[in-house]
Amino acid sequence: MRIKNILYAALIGLCGCSSTEVIEEGEGTLRVKLQLDPQVVIAVKSADVATFSLEISQDGQVVKKVSPVGAEVEPISLTSGSYSVRAYSQDFTVPAFDTPVYEGSTSATIASGNETAVAITCKQSNAGIQIEFTDTFLTNHTNYFVTVSQIAGALTFSSEDVIAGRVGYFLPGTATITVTADGVEYEQEIDLESCRLYNVTIDDAAPVVSGDLNVGITVDTNVVTEDVAVVFPSGVVDYSETMGGIAVSSQVVVAGYTGWANKKVTYDGINVYVAAESNFSDTYSGASGGNYLLLKQSGAWFSVSGINTSAAASDMVLSFGCRAESSCDLNMSLVVSVSQDGVDFTQITAEEQQINARWKAISYTENIPRAKNLTIRIESKTSVRCMIDDLSLKTL
Repeated sequence: MRIKNILYAALIGLCGCSSTEVIEEGEGTLRVKLQLDPQVVIAVKSADVATFSLEISQDGQVVKKVSPVGAEVEPISLTSGSYSVRAYSQDFTVPAFDTPVYEGSTSATIASGNETAVAITCKQSNAGIQIEFTDTFLTNHTNYFVTVSQIAGALTFSSEDVIAGRVGYFLPGTATITVTADGVEYEQEIDLESCRLYNVTIDDAAPVVSGDLNVGITVDTNVVTEDVAVVFPSGVVDYSETMGGIAVSSQVVVAGYTGWANKKVTYDGINVYVAAESNFSDTYSGASGGNYLLLKQSGAWFSVSGINTSAAASDMVLSFGCRAESSCDLNMSLVVSVSQDGVDFTQITAEEQQINARWKAISYTENIPRAKNLTIRIESKTSVRCMIDDLSLKTL
C-alpha cells in the first residue's frame, strides 16, 4: 500500500522576523491560507504571495518546485524524510531599481501517514537605497549623478531618478556610493542589511583642512529605515607638516618619531632623521624653525602617504624648505616623486636651481595627481647632507 505524505505551506509576506511552526496532524486534507501582511513598509510596490515560488529540497537537491504557488497551494506529496522549504518572490542576483525581493525558509519532517503543516514568514531579503540632494549641493553643482556599486553590479542614479524618488535594490553586504559632481568623484562605503531602506542624503562640506575629506555618517535608530549622510568634499587640499612643535633633544629616526604635527597621514623613511641641532629654517616666508628632516647620505629617503587629493578642485602645489651643507643641483640631488598606489612613482621637478647652506623655499606645481591615497617621496641622490622643513601640499 502506498502512503501519501502531505506538506502544507502557508506563505505570509512580512518585513520582519521569521517564525516557523511545525504541526503534525493525522490524515486528512489541508486547506492553504495565503496572507500578505499590510505592514510591508519599505517596498515601493506591493508583494503578492500568489506569484511566489516554492522550492522543496532534500540533501541540497531541489525535489519539488511550484511556481507560481497561486492563490491556493495544492497539497504536495512527498516520501518520508527531512526537507528544507523555501519560498521567494523572484530571483535576485544583480542590483535593480524598484525590485524588493521577499524570501523565507523553514524545515519540515514528513512522517508516513501524517500530514505536516509549516508556516513560512517571508521578509525582504535585499536592501533599498534612495538618494536625495540638499539644496546646498544643487546650488553648487550643475552636472552630477550617483553610482552605487557592488561586486554583483551597479546602479546609477541620474538627477531624474532622484527627482522621481526611485529606489534601487541591492544584495546585503558592502556597497560603494560614488558621487560625481562636475567631473570630481568622491566615494564612501556603506554596509547594507536586508529589510532596510537607506535614505542617502548628498551634501556639500565646508572647506577641509589637513588634506582630509570631511565625511559625516548618521544612522537613524529606526529598524526599518536608515538615514545616511554623504558629505561631498569642498575640493580644498590643505596638508602641512612642520616636523613637530617640540624640539627633539637628539636625532630621532623617522620610523620611531611620534611628534608629528599632522597625525592623520603616515610617515616612513630610511636613513632619515628628525633633528634640531642647529641651522633652523628661518630665511623663507613661513619658516617654522625647530625640528627638520635630515637626509644624511645618498639613498636616504622620506615619504608621507595617506593624503587624499581625489576631490581637489584645482591644481596643487607641493612646497618645502630646503638646505644643503654644500652647494648642489636641486633636481639631481633631491628626487621628488609621487604615487597614487604607493608602488609606482613618477618624478616631479621644480625650477632648475642650486641649493646650499641657506634655507630656501622650493615649489613643485606640475604633475601632482588626484588620488585617494597620494604618497610623496623625497630621496637623496647626493652624499651632501640635506635638510627639509615645512612640507605642504595645497590647492592653488
